[in-house]
Amino acid sequence: MKPNLIKSHQQILNRVQAAAPADSILNTLGTLEIGNSRYPLVHLTIGAGAPKKVLISGGIHGDEPAGVEAVCAFLEKKFYEPYLGEWEFQILPCINPTGFEAGTRENHAGEDLNRTFHWDRPSLEVVCVKTVFDNGPFDLDLELHEDVDSAGYYLYQKDQSDSVSGLGRRILDAVETVMPLDENEKIEESRADRGLLARLKGPEEMEFWPMAIYAYVQGCRHMFTMETAGRFPMQQRIEAHLKGMETALREFSQGS
Repeated sequence: MKPNLIKSHQQILNRVQAAAPADSILNTLGTLEIGNSRYPLVHLTIGAGAPKKVLISGGIHGDEPAGVEAVCAFLEKKFYEPYLGEWEFQILPCINPTGFEAGTRENHAGEDLNRTFHWDRPSLEVVCVKTVFDNGPFDLDLELHEDVDSAGYYLYQKDQSDSVSGLGRRILDAVETVMPLDENEKIEESRADRGLLARLKGPEEMEFWPMAIYAYVQGCRHMFTMETAGRFPMQQRIEAHLKGMETALREFSQGS
């Protein structure tokens, strides 16, 4: 089935609402008002009260639509169903709606939202995302991105434990059945091991905080910033992200 590619934030919201199970909770965290346009920033909870918690997000960079499409596919294909009762899913389908519609990394104000989580007065989008962490701490934070310049799939892994878990490697091994990995020894100026960037700076070392570092500070156990390669067809990019999410949930459920 080919992906239903769209550039309308309202259509994304319609898909999320249509795919959300009857007992889920869909709420609006805030609403951007830009000119005559209004953009509700929505948050979906599935399986409220389950012992493990995962936060899944897409679209913090507006020019990375594969993450938003993967979130919609995750819901429409009911990938969450095998994990109900064990996992509470909290989902942010499109963090940067104005950038998504414009096809820009930044939001309407020219801000890279994934660089502003340490600002004293961040934009409404980031303020809304931060409120979701009040529902934590999360066991997993899965942030869906894409990199148009990458040779293949890769991910950033940040853990609370000093000893890096093997979960990121297992995710990449599974994704490799769908999409080649980025084999470069350095990715985005960081050392990489077949697509895995795991030796990352701590919050005290960083000039800016991306969402994953904010999640770390808020006590999340495992943070994965997952980057599908933009040079591949959209359907393949979506399937790579779905494989990554499913593997993270399955492997963690088995004792990670």
